[in-house]
Amino acid sequence: MSTRSRIPRLVALATAFTLMAAACGGDDDATPATTAPPATDAPADTDDPADTDDPADTDDPADTDDPADDPGEAVGFVEGCSERSVTDPAIISPEREVARCDPGYPLPQPLDERRTVVVSSAFRLEFNSPLLLAISQGEFEKENIEIEFVNIPYSDSVPQMASGNVDVAVGGIEIALFNAGNLGLDVRATLGNYFPPDAGNYDEAQTGLWCRRDAFSNPEDPDLLETADVTWSSSVGRGSVSVYYSIAEIERRTGQDLDISQTVIEAIPNVDALTALVNDGVQCAVLLDPFWLDIADDPDYFLAASQTPGEPLGQYSYGSRMLEDRELGVAFARAFIRTVNTFFQGDYHSDDEVMDLIAEEIGREVDDLRQVPSLVMDWEIREGTTTRVQELFIDSGTITEFDTPVDEDLIVDRSFYLEAVGAL
Repeated sequence: MSTRSRIPRLVALATAFTLMAAACGGDDDATPATTAPPATDAPADTDDPADTDDPADTDDPADTDDPADDPGEAVGFVEGCSERSVTDPAIISPEREVARCDPGYPLPQPLDERRTVVVSSAFRLEFNSPLLLAISQGEFEKENIEIEFVNIPYSDSVPQMASGNVDVAVGGIEIALFNAGNLGLDVRATLGNYFPPDAGNYDEAQTGLWCRRDAFSNPEDPDLLETADVTWSSSVGRGSVSVYYSIAEIERRTGQDLDISQTVIEAIPNVDALTALVNDGVQCAVLLDPFWLDIADDPDYFLAASQTPGEPLGQYSYGSRMLEDRELGVAFARAFIRTVNTFFQGDYHSDDEVMDLIAEEIGREVDDLRQVPSLVMDWEIREGTTTRVQELFIDSGTITEFDTPVDEDLIVDRSFYLEAVGAL
């Protein structure tokens, strides 16, 4: 059955779910396919990125039932992969080594029968270029998988995934995902996405929450806690994961709680956010690449918050069909992981061939892409991120459907990428 015939049957369900989910996703989620590349979030004036004051740090060890907690229990890594192909999910630090296999690995294991996987995404940006290159460079083809793309926002994709009409969706660690877990839907985050290398280092300008100095009582030395008293913009409003990292970073930098329960956060598309900020329509705005470049050297503005250091906040979700058809789910993960290992090792921005491929897929010039550093592509999912985001959203009144975070087991399934590298 084609996507065109399958998708319309659940439009009503998707609409209802969207209303319940409120504003969902990271700011990337609402960015049209024709807009600029992904968010490279900014580093903080980091005391020590791994310091326990960092909101991304966790004292809680990984659940002992998670195979990633003890890579030594692996049955045997597949060819080209090794102990470095899986990491402890409890470690969150910008200096940590991300999981990698050798370029070209893990090797394809073609399915006996060709299968079509329906993937939803509302954008074509650098952060999801591993998926785009996996398609254009034939990595899914090597697994005997055909990809069918549909342009649907993540929140609308969730009910479609639960019903088997969409198989994989690109999104953030966000309200729609949490609502799915709360309702017991067959939707799980199964692959991570990326984190910016400079997140947490405020000596480096980058994507994040940018503010006007004249909105603060002391423009020369703005009190970050005053951000709660001004109007923000985020492309999808309060439920954006960018709101999570903005609050978390401000709290880390100040050592104090930031109460945004009364803060006005306007939903303004990324392409219009800079204009709103410059015209004083909002006083702080989440600006993605490359929009912040226009004010990076302007003393009238400053970076208040970057993404949390070392913490991927985007993800690829599997729906009911992928979760049930394990062979297909692992094959998809294997093609994605092989693409990361082949094209996104280290500073891939210095590789002309890779940059030409990315530029072609997302419709931007290589020189524009190189104005920001390479992203750190990370297919793993950190422990506790879903709980931290939920706790902040519950405390701020953004989540009202439940008052206790949905358990990670109902939101995340790491087993597909672990099996793809032979760690399960």
